[in-house]
Amino acid sequence: MLSTNNNLFSCYTLPIGYCFDEFEIEKVIGNGGFGIVYRAWDHRLKRSIAIKEYMPASLAVRAENLQLTLRRKELKKKFQHGLNDFIREAHFMSCFNHPCLPLLLRFWQKNATAYIATPFYNSLTLKAVLATQPKTINEYWLRNILPPLFDAINTLHQAGYLHCDIALDNILIQENGAPILLDLGSVRKMTKRLSNDAEVTIRPGFTPIEQYLVDEKAQQGPWTDIYALGATLYTLITGSPPPVSLVRNIEDHYQPLIKRQPAGYSAPFLHAIDRALTIQPLERPISIAQLATLTKIPVATSWENAALPDKLIETQSNSMMLET
Repeated sequence: MLSTNNNLFSCYTLPIGYCFDEFEIEKVIGNGGFGIVYRAWDHRLKRSIAIKEYMPASLAVRAENLQLTLRRKELKKKFQHGLNDFIREAHFMSCFNHPCLPLLLRFWQKNATAYIATPFYNSLTLKAVLATQPKTINEYWLRNILPPLFDAINTLHQAGYLHCDIALDNILIQENGAPILLDLGSVRKMTKRLSNDAEVTIRPGFTPIEQYLVDEKAQQGPWTDIYALGATLYTLITGSPPPVSLVRNIEDHYQPLIKRQPAGYSAPFLHAIDRALTIQPLERPISIAQLATLTKIPVATSWENAALPDKLIETQSNSMMLET
């Protein structure tokens, strides 16, 4: 029997008990600006899964028949652009078979929108780890999650793609310590420059200068993701993101970690992060392999060959959390 979700977003979410064939919605576990994540029960395989629904609340509302309808007709192009990115995410998930990239179980379209089903991960985002378990984070812990994460990013790069949105809330740490790199909808083909009409995800402190300058000769490459990864590590170590790259490009007040000398971190590790956060793209490490050499951390060839980090003190079930 269907029931109304008892939360702030109940007017946007599907009701508890709603079914997609053998998948039955059990709970809303994530709700962001462009989508909703549900925990669902797979009656056929007797397991929990996660279902991600494209639902941009600023552009659409859910009608009584559960179909999405635009708030205004002129929003159609923007809604469709987001839907296309969502479909692209499903496509990329199907293309890359990597233990640290999300696994696509199924993709379908219904209710005037689209859905992605994935395994249900018992996990925390790095953003949640920093907020709730900051003492977990140290160089040893980071050195253990980085080899498989390096390999996941390098897998995209070797195929000619950039992630373009590496950040704290796009990396899950599972209960066994394995990282999962989320949001393949942001993946873009490596090009020398972006077109003027390209939509770019901007995360202050994490987005490198070349992603702001879409109409300039701003060459993007692996160093683009390396900057964002450096910003992620910097934030985990210091508790705050580095200064915005657009501001740094005018007047740089970045304080190198090697000078700040946070307790418990080695000089080579800090120096590598500082190099990753160099404002000029081609002064950064040009590949994940080069960054790995600087950090003295291997790129794992498979998760099975990587050392598992210590488990988190607590985990929560939040597969593909949306915090945008």
